[in-house]
Amino acid sequence: MVKQKPRRGVIGSVGTAVLGALCLGGALSYGIAVGGSLMAPEPPPATESAVNAVSDVGSAPEPPVGQLRIQVVDEHRAYIQNLTCEGDPATDPAACAELARVAAEWAAASAEGAPDDPFAEVAEGAVCTEKSYGPQEAVITGTWEGQRVHTRVDRSDSCQEARWQRLRPVTAPLG
Repeated sequence: MVKQKPRRGVIGSVGTAVLGALCLGGALSYGIAVGGSLMAPEPPPATESAVNAVSDVGSAPEPPVGQLRIQVVDEHRAYIQNLTCEGDPATDPAACAELARVAAEWAAASAEGAPDDPFAEVAEGAVCTEKSYGPQEAVITGTWEGQRVHTRVDRSDSCQEARWQRLRPVTAPLG
């Protein structure tokens, strides 16, 4: 059997090698030109106030005071539960301390609205994905730390899912 185009293999190999070298050179040039901007910036040196702020985050939040009525509707069941927090960690349900911890974390991470309010609505203009995370819905009413609460939360998009997870101590069945 005789090859009809014997030079084709050599030319194809050279062309592939040249193309590969050009791609590698382009990637290296791009990495040098843009690579520095992709690296994380150096953190500023810690100051005394920053150190104190970090140590305050780890401290236990004040025991909460509140009375909530939570109506949860799941796919095949619905339930109503009441949560009363009197500010006494020894007698209050565990959900009280957990919600106080969530409120403290929310206050530390939030820069807008009522930062210490774990029931805060999604900020106007927030960017949310349209992915649904489940059919669950909850209506929470009552008082929390002296403030009236009346909110509805569901799992209809990523922002509402974040609220649902934040309020998990009261939307999950209380033990």
